[in-house]
Amino acid sequence: MYLHRTALLMIIGFYLAGPLLLDWWLQPDAHWYRPFIIWLVLIALSWFIDMRRGHQDV
Repeated sequence: MYLHRTALLMIIGFYLAGPLLLDWWLQPDAHWYRPFIIWLVLIALSWFIDMRRGHQDV
């Protein structure tokens, strides 16, 4: 089974940065939009990597 580079990057990134992001996310004095910023960054990074890859791997 072929594993896309984007998915592999997301898995490794979550494994390495997950605990730090979770602590940052759950701080009691955090703004309400903080989780949405994290998801927006992850989606934008995935989109950017996928666009750089091009359509030759389809």
